[in-house]
Amino acid sequence: MQVEIISGLRNLESLPGLVVVLDIFRASNTIIALLAHGAAEVVLISDLEEARRLRARRPGRLLLGERQGITPPDFDGGNSPVEAGAGAFAGRRVILTTSAGTQAVGRLRRAARVFFGSFANAAALCRALKTFGQEPVYLLPMGLEAREPALEDELAARYLAGLLQGRPLDFKEIRPQLLACDGADRLRSLNQHADLEFCTTLDSQQTVPVVDYDPLPHARPLA
Repeated sequence: MQVEIISGLRNLESLPGLVVVLDIFRASNTIIALLAHGAAEVVLISDLEEARRLRARRPGRLLLGERQGITPPDFDGGNSPVEAGAGAFAGRRVILTTSAGTQAVGRLRRAARVFFGSFANAAALCRALKTFGQEPVYLLPMGLEAREPALEDELAARYLAGLLQGRPLDFKEIRPQLLACDGADRLRSLNQHADLEFCTTLDSQQTVPVVDYDPLPHARPLA
């Protein structure tokens, strides 16, 4: 299987194949948890004001997200996998906008399929990707606010690449690096300890989010 880790976010519009978006702290995990716990729809919006306008046009949608890790005051909830997994969003239609994880999906329309991945769904995601035969896989670490590399996303890309290519890395060696990285310190500074635990636990989830475009990008569980 051809597997490539993408460095940087340029030229995403021309990226083919199977693309896996990796935003470990925390959008990938929030999307996984929302879908695993029954959210009816998760619309993925990059721009904060566009997300607000969409909620205004579509009453009944819940607006979730963050900027710099903090929930905007007029939002219905944050970018938290633990919050998403509490059951409050079952059956609800959700709009999600985040600093990194939702920033790329609108530019990936040429890809054959777009997924969200994490350590939490690593095994399930890799099983799903292997069902697509020889389709190339591009792993896309989003980084800090989609601007600069983030170790947690880079580690996830390396871990998934190893699984897909039959050279698995030892997660027992990776997890201490996750817990010691700058992203983990940011979550602790925001008192997001439970989210940090969720995001650094391996294979706790079976849900594999895949993105549809019609016309807005939205995530659903891969059937």
